[in-house]
Amino acid sequence: MHSKTKKPFIQSIWLKIMLLIAFFIPSYSQVAYDTANTTEVIASVLAHPVIVNINFLLPIAKLLLLLAVITVFINIKLSSHIFLGYYAFILIIVGIFQNISQTQNYGFVWLIGNTIIMLIASAFCIYDIVKQKTVFKRENLEVKRLWVIAPMLLAFLMPYAVNEQDIIKPAFGLLALINEAGVTYCMITPVIIGVMILFSKGVYKPTLSIVSFIGLVFGIMNMLTWFVFRNQNWWMGILHLPLVILSFYALFLCRHKKDY
Repeated sequence: MHSKTKKPFIQSIWLKIMLLIAFFIPSYSQVAYDTANTTEVIASVLAHPVIVNINFLLPIAKLLLLLAVITVFINIKLSSHIFLGYYAFILIIVGIFQNISQTQNYGFVWLIGNTIIMLIASAFCIYDIVKQKTVFKRENLEVKRLWVIAPMLLAFLMPYAVNEQDIIKPAFGLLALINEAGVTYCMITPVIIGVMILFSKGVYKPTLSIVSFIGLVFGIMNMLTWFVFRNQNWWMGILHLPLVILSFYALFLCRHKKDY
């Protein structure tokens, strides 16, 4: 009989279970709320997080994300360090400041579970950089996967507007170039995962697996939020499809492709 090779903890199902448990850590709120209103509380925070109050940073963050992607495609020296370094850095910023808000109905609210798992994703990226696990090379570009650029672009632009009735709707225009997509986890992460899919042969599998698993959890929760509980804002659900699609596909690659 052949014994099965034991997977490292970072690739085990136990780590993913721990991440799911962390995700459901109750939020802190200044005003107590019924657990039945959890979705409303989360939506209140994400509608007006602290991070979007610094308007001049929004286009800068978007530009920095674009530059991080470009470094991989033009194959500059240490592109993997720059790319993953930026993602690790922005996850720390977003993990904290996208998940806190001074809300109208609940006072100060902090989505603690969201913060914890975003910081865990950041830690994995930092580990990858320190150990030099991921190395992007131009010759590893998977041309057959260029389709991922379409959902990446949708996430990067995040074209939306809010009308007089506070309903989210499609809005394509110049505002899409300066909105808050660059400081929004669910829009940054599809761009990151898309690049990792395109250059997967040089990507450290545990890093892609964890980043994608966390992305898929956030994506599924947003599908429930925007297509079920707050379906009047269905367009925001559409904008989260890149996160779901690319996270799922990346996890499929990690599980079923020996060489990606």
